[in-house]
Order: sequence, then C-alpha cells, then structure tokens
Amino acid sequence: MSSPETVLQQVKPKIVPTGKERDKMASLADRLRREVERILKESGIDGVVTLQGSFARDTWVSHETDLDIFARFPESMQRAEWIDRVLPAIRKGLAGFDVIERYAEHPFLEFHVDGIRVNIVPCYDVEKGYWKSATDRTPYHTEFMKANLTDQLRVEARLLKKFAKGIAVYGAEIKIGGFSGMLVDTLTLYYSSFLETIRHASSWTQGTRLEIGKPSSVLDAKKREPGVDLVVIDPVDPERNLAAAVRPDKLWSFVAAGRQFLQDPNARYFFPPKFAKRTRREFTKKIEGNGRELVAVTFEHPVLVPDVLWGQLMRLERSLVEVLIREEFRVYRSSIWNDEDGQSAILLEVDRVTLSSTRLQKDPPVSKREDSSSFLQKHVASRDTVRGPWIEADRWMVEKKRRVLTISSLVEVSLREQSYGLILPRQIGESFSRSVKVLEGRVVLSLLGRRGFDQALWEFLEAKPVWLRPVHS
Repeated sequence: MSSPETVLQQVKPKIVPTGKERDKMASLADRLRREVERILKESGIDGVVTLQGSFARDTWVSHETDLDIFARFPESMQRAEWIDRVLPAIRKGLAGFDVIERYAEHPFLEFHVDGIRVNIVPCYDVEKGYWKSATDRTPYHTEFMKANLTDQLRVEARLLKKFAKGIAVYGAEIKIGGFSGMLVDTLTLYYSSFLETIRHASSWTQGTRLEIGKPSSVLDAKKREPGVDLVVIDPVDPERNLAAAVRPDKLWSFVAAGRQFLQDPNARYFFPPKFAKRTRREFTKKIEGNGRELVAVTFEHPVLVPDVLWGQLMRLERSLVEVLIREEFRVYRSSIWNDEDGQSAILLEVDRVTLSSTRLQKDPPVSKREDSSSFLQKHVASRDTVRGPWIEADRWMVEKKRRVLTISSLVEVSLREQSYGLILPRQIGESFSRSVKVLEGRVVLSLLGRRGFDQALWEFLEAKPVWLRPVHS
C-alpha cells in the first residue's frame, strides 16, 4: 500500500498550474479587468477594479479556477445603485458574453469564457472592520494570504482544495454547503500542510475552535451556535466564523474522508471516478433489492438564481418530510435532484407508500380528569372512531380511521388544506402546486435520461460516498 506522502507526490504535478496555463489565465484576467474598468469609466461610475479570490491568492487548482473580478465602490454609494445602475451597465458592456445574474448576500454577475467561470462582484471600499457588505472582506483576505502564504503552503492549499472537491465538500454556495476557498486556505495556514490538516481534523470534536496564532480549543457548550460544529476565526474579522456556512454533513464527511485517506491512501480522493452509466435493469435491481420504497416527488418551476432556488428546494424538502412523518410515514432518507432547467424532484426512501386504514392513538392518562373528559367527548361517538376507546395500563387508547392512506393523496390534500402544515416557498410554491407528480417504485425510472438524474438516483440508492471503500487491514 502506498504511503500518504507517495500519493501526494503523484497528485501535485496534476493540480499545480503550468507556466503556460498561468500565462493564459493572467492574460484573460487582465483583459477582463481592464474591460470592466472601461465600462465603469464610460458609464461615469467611480469604482476600482481588482482581481480577488483563489486566482489572486495563487491557490487555484490547475484547470479548475474561477476568475473573481471585484469592483470596489465608495461608501457613499447606495446598495440599490449596484442593482439599478452598476450591474446593468456592466452587463450591457459585456453583451458579447452570456451574462447571468446570481445572488449571494447581494447580486453579482457570472459568465463563462473558454470554460472558465467569471464572477463580477461589487463591494465597498471600507476600512477593515467597518463592513457594509459581506464581500467587503475579500480584498483584505487576498492581502492577508498574499502576505502569509509561501510557495510551499500554496501547493498544500491546492492539495486540500482538490481533496475537498474530490469528496464533494468544496463550495460555500447553498446547494453544497461546504468549504469556501478562504476557509481551505486558512486551514492550510493554521496547520501548515495538507497532511497536518487532515490529521488534526481526524480528531475534531463538536465545538472545535481554530484561530491563527492561537492553539486549538473547544467552545463551551453555552457559547456554541446551534448547528455550528466548527469555528474558524476569519483572520481579517475576529467576529466572523469562516466555517459558519458549512453544513454538518459536509464537515463530518471531510473528517471521515480524511481518516480514510490516512488509513488507505489513494488518489481517488482527489480524482474520484466518473459516474459510469447504468442500465435500467441495474436501477430496477437496486430499487427492488433494498427492502424499502422509493418515491420521487417531481415538479416544474421557474428557472431561478441557483442560490435562491436551492434555498427554496431545501425548505420544501424539509417541510414535506415533516408532513410525512407527522402522518406516520417513516422517512429513512431524502435528497434533491435539479436539472438546472426548471425541473426538480425530491427523492424519498420510505418504509411504505400506503398506510393501514386505521391508526392507533394513545391519549391522556385516566388520572387527568379534565383531559379524560375531553378525550371521551371527542372520540366516543365520533364517525372516524373504529374501535374503543379503551384503557391500556394508565392511558386511554382509541383506534381511528385514517383520512389519508398514500403519499400521493397526502401531497394532494396538503396543497388544499393548510392544517397539514406543508410550507410552500414563495418562488416555487405555485408551480409546485400546479405540476407536482408523485412517482413510486420503478415508475421513478421514467425520469432516467434527464440531466444529472441518473447519477443523482444511483448515488441516492447506493447511499455511500464514492470515496468510501473497505480499508485494507
């Protein structure tokens, strides 16, 4: 078995940009920066245009970089002016590209050139600590990393970034909820190498706190924010947690994958195998062999900015699962598929798709007189009481007729009656109500061939990350 060091020596030449690639990227970056400068000048807009992000910090991975072009504006400029004047002017000036508007904390522009994603992001030119928008920190991040990262540390940061990409935990956007480039660079600087980072991460516990220049510590339980398991202090803003947007599943996937790599070093963590096309028969075998029921709640919706869309899809997924659980469907797992073209599906693995016609209801202890009286008034002569009430141990019991028996009918009635508590996000709710379909079992395979669906379904059925395999003893 190869050692971790041997594997890393094999990976490094593949992720460090060549001189030719650097020259090409530098030329493109300078050309686009000057183009944005020209557009602002001709539009009478006062702004300073700079290069930021992983490219500017020189921690980008070969053939996988984005270009982040920042336009810094005076504090006196209103945020509304970005939307009403600045971004429209830049978009018009770049009419030769397919420019789209995206949204994080505020809008920015995105387009592609020769397969390279380019982001044009507005921010304020403020003093450190006097932030007016989330992106105001970025130039200070670039300045800090340029001053503190050595050439060797930049190679280590590339290794950590490629590792995070390979195990699907890289990217701070809502869809992924993973590690940002700045978080990766900060971890590298804190631990001084890729190997030291994953070795220490293997021992992280809930509430781990890291800060440049200080030893690691564990937060007091009372000081922890709910759902935040890792705190990495932003080196340019001590009030900000760089890891705040990392979802628990992504954080602990990083920890687990790091442990696995140290036990079983292999380049697949950095270069995972591409999805192999599966036959309909293979899908059928997977569906019928796991002992559970597969459901896809599929629907059409408007094409939205990705961060907005994924935020809404996740809220809908959570609400739908909660409704199913309240109605006594057991939901083992759920996931989201989206084709980036206006169709999505919530994939569900449940214990059954049809409930029994009655349900057992456990009610108040007999010792509680008023509660018992109310219970009897409600259920003794009720039309939906099938049997009882009776006393079991110290409590009243009653068997009730179910109103909704299937997932399909539950979705349908939840759309009509608010009492079921299904929350429909504003921008996709109407289209969900109009187009939703519930597919069960092999009928789900009618979606095969849609963009990304085959891989999403196979990975859902496999229920195992691609990097996980038996560890050699």
